[in-house]
Amino acid sequence: MKSIVGKSLVVVLLLALAGGLAVWLAYGDEIKGAVAGEPQEAPPLTAPVTRGSVQQAVTGVGEVKPLATEKLKPADSWHWLESFDAPLNKRIAVGEKLVTFANGETWVAPYDLVVTDYTLPEKNKGAVTKDDHFIEVQRIDKVNIVLPVSETDLAALAEGQEVKVRLGADEARAYDGVISNINEVGTYGATGSKFAITVEVPNDGSIKLGMSANLSITVDEATDVLTVPVSAVSGAGENKHVEVYDAETGERRMVPVTAGITDGTVVEVSGEDLHEGDDVVLDEAGSLDGADVGDVAIMSAVPSA
Repeated sequence: MKSIVGKSLVVVLLLALAGGLAVWLAYGDEIKGAVAGEPQEAPPLTAPVTRGSVQQAVTGVGEVKPLATEKLKPADSWHWLESFDAPLNKRIAVGEKLVTFANGETWVAPYDLVVTDYTLPEKNKGAVTKDDHFIEVQRIDKVNIVLPVSETDLAALAEGQEVKVRLGADEARAYDGVISNINEVGTYGATGSKFAITVEVPNDGSIKLGMSANLSITVDEATDVLTVPVSAVSGAGENKHVEVYDAETGERRMVPVTAGITDGTVVEVSGEDLHEGDDVVLDEAGSLDGADVGDVAIMSAVPSA
């Protein structure tokens, strides 16, 4: 009986040793690497293919300026000055007093404005006349923002086009403006020609002259399309592609795509072998260097020096 048990134990030990040897021969390098602490290859940085909308826009930064600078003149009739009632560099609403005359009549603001200068006689020492006297004002019931744009963007812009405006002082709020003028004469520089466009924005009193403003003019939009981050697209021209990654198998495969419009963050893509929910590999540098991701280039406007 003892002999049988002993032989059985020997057989079990031999089988265990044989199994261990087989495992070592098959996976010895991996086991040694893990024991030695060698780094294992990390999965790539990916993002899912999503379905949504993409807006392409001309963007830039400008300074808030008055709608106009004017010299207001008094009426033809002569009146002696009683008092000048308008503080300098303060907002004066339409209808508020600028001047009180000795006979009790008043000269009022024809629109919301800021008084910057004036030439008037001293109290009760002369009549106010249109030839000799004026009040210089900046009109602020509406304001202008001038934005220089690249010549390559002009074809997508037109007078009357809507503009979204956000002030540096309150970027959470968006104001509605329109392009009121596109300058016919450009300025040539090292980066090409730029043309000044003027954006007119109604002022409810919250916009102050000299503020910075961020402008965005939507020039194209695609809805219900597949989108990926711009750093997922490689190649140029008709040879663009993305790399689809299977997390379960670790497999990567190149998928040809056609790139559409981009907002600078995501780009519209289409391809027979690309589907919503696929994971695409991102360029970890996250740049567009060397890749033309869209059929229309990203358009932006930066103020010239």
